[in-house]
Amino acid sequence: MLLTEFPPELLLSLPRYLRSIEDLLSLSSTCRTLYRTCAEPDPKIIPGLVAASGRIFFRPHPHFVIAATARQLGDWAVKHDDHRYLLEVAIQGGVEKLLELAIDVAELTMEDIRKLHAFKSDVINPLNRRLDVASGPASGDPWTVCNDPETTLLSWVIYGELFHHSFELAYSPLPEHKPLSSVTRYKWFVYCMPDVNSFNYMEFEDQPPFFKEYDQKKDDRFQQLSMSQAMREMLNRLLWEHELQSTPSFQEIPGASREEFIRIVMHMGMKSLAILVPGGPERLREDLDRIAKGIIALEVGGGGDDTSLLKFVDDRWLGAPRFTLETDVGFSLWANWMGEDEDEDDSKLLMEAIRSPPQRKVPVE
Repeated sequence: MLLTEFPPELLLSLPRYLRSIEDLLSLSSTCRTLYRTCAEPDPKIIPGLVAASGRIFFRPHPHFVIAATARQLGDWAVKHDDHRYLLEVAIQGGVEKLLELAIDVAELTMEDIRKLHAFKSDVINPLNRRLDVASGPASGDPWTVCNDPETTLLSWVIYGELFHHSFELAYSPLPEHKPLSSVTRYKWFVYCMPDVNSFNYMEFEDQPPFFKEYDQKKDDRFQQLSMSQAMREMLNRLLWEHELQSTPSFQEIPGASREEFIRIVMHMGMKSLAILVPGGPERLREDLDRIAKGIIALEVGGGGDDTSLLKFVDDRWLGAPRFTLETDVGFSLWANWMGEDEDEDDSKLLMEAIRSPPQRKVPVE
């Protein structure tokens, strides 16, 4: 009996037994029957197939796959306290554990995969070349450099995607669910952008087990320092302001609110980098208009008051809801606390929370 003579329901189940996205593509290209039945598999299984091919087709691995699924992961986590706990556990295990959770939670379609490859070629690749020359190994700087520009760019994307709820507070009505906590956000920096300096300044007695396995010749052991250098030389407010200042959305916003507009656009995940390539602002005009109108509406309606936001998020370490990736790295890398009143005790408690295992909330009977 030929494989193509199997019942359709069996053929449709074949992708579940494949090892990688290469196997799926090879199988679907063998004949028309298998193409029709395997070309659009269940979105739940695609993240696992993609991750298995990560070191070949989705580099840098695992950051590219995490970047593709981080928004879904954040949306899943904010809906339930137990999900928040599981996300924090995964983050504390490093990027490989975060990838495992993303595979379990997220869904991807084959159209998503095509868009990812387009994003890689149209956005990441040109920005990678620019960042490499500006602050990477190609800069020729014998001192501190951004060791891995491509991973740095994808870490920027992951930050904006995973924690997008926090930035949306600045231009949207209060949502149903609170954003992820400051502790979760800082843990992402410390454990998923591991850095020797960070572990020292966060007063770790010992480095996490996964970090001890890093190969000093192959792995960047100074990922936050790389990000810090990238921000100093290229990925900073002035870069986005240059791209945005001629857009109708930017012109529409009152001068005092333009800094906030730039802050939000800088942290839109994939779209924040897509703004930086030729034609980016025009392609994302609807997104820019929505953010601008949201900022203006909250100001007119009095909904942009920091006090009400702080009460909603109930996060003692948020300080003021105007944080950026730069201010977060300033704390996680060098322990430069920018919280309210620069309370040293507060920063010590935050560092202790970052070092401590996540605590599962007990449901109230």
